Amino acid sequence: MASSDNHLAWDPKTLNHTDRPSGFGCLWRHTLTDNAGWSSHPCNHMANGYRVSLSERSALYNKDHQAIARRMRLVGEDFGLRSKALKRTWKRFPDNAGSKRKLTLSDFFKKARGSLYWLSRGPEGWHIGAKHLSPVPNQRLKVGSRPQFQPRQNKVQGGYGAFYPYEHNYHHLIPIGAVEEWVVGNGAPGGATRSDQVVKIILISRWNIHNEKNMLLLPQQEFESLIVGLPAHCPWGVPKHTAYQASLKERLRDLRSEVDRDLRQKKHPKDIKADILGALTALSEVLLAQVKAMRAGAQLAAAIL
Repeated sequence: MASSDNHLAWDPKTLNHTDRPSGFGCLWRHTLTDNAGWSSHPCNHMANGYRVSLSERSALYNKDHQAIARRMRLVGEDFGLRSKALKRTWKRFPDNAGSKRKLTLSDFFKKARGSLYWLSRGPEGWHIGAKHLSPVPNQRLKVGSRPQFQPRQNKVQGGYGAFYPYEHNYHHLIPIGAVEEWVVGNGAPGGATRSDQVVKIILISRWNIHNEKNMLLLPQQEFESLIVGLPAHCPWGVPKHTAYQASLKERLRDLRSEVDRDLRQKKHPKDIKADILGALTALSEVLLAQVKAMRAGAQLAAAIL
């Protein structure tokens, strides 16, 4: 098998592949080689999410968050936490059932103080791509200024990572687990089992689950998401966005049914590939609009499809 063809292969134990793709898509999360091509690799979901956030979606992240935090009475003029206001805010965020540990009010204060430090630095305190010259977020790095939200690769390449300027994630609008279960896996409709043929044709369609249109930068914690105006990804140690992922089930099962029907009818492969690429791209666009409209200051909710 040629090296470029390895991107078509899948390992049933790890659902993984390692080679740089050459004309193929991707359905899995996998380790990327730490080299000069890291940031441009088509499967680097964080780098792709950063790029599209910086270029096409900067208005989502470059609001006057200082004014918003003051208007919500969460901070004083010096951006110190207003304890009475924070205690009222705390009531909005009950302990999540899926959390690994019980969160305390002091935990909440500690996380908020860390992100508000950067917000206090100026109007661009939480803006994507902004740089704060000194001090650096992690003194152990001993590296000069890096753009905010830029993914971290190592001490030489990439940014400071997922805690700068506030804890955040690059969210797959169509999650990897959902595609695995309801499109190519055993959760497909009609009792269908994993299909090598379906996997192959999706990969040949060139749809990459890590593509820019399928990525969205989200705050991790509810406090920051309240100020930013977007839902929180998986706050306070909750490992999954269960309700959100489950809401995609029927839409993805319908896609698998359509692919199976096209294959049975021996539809031309070019047409099948075009249908798959169009359907998945359109779903990402629908989900982007829905997530942007979800309640800020709360965990990512179910989509309405």
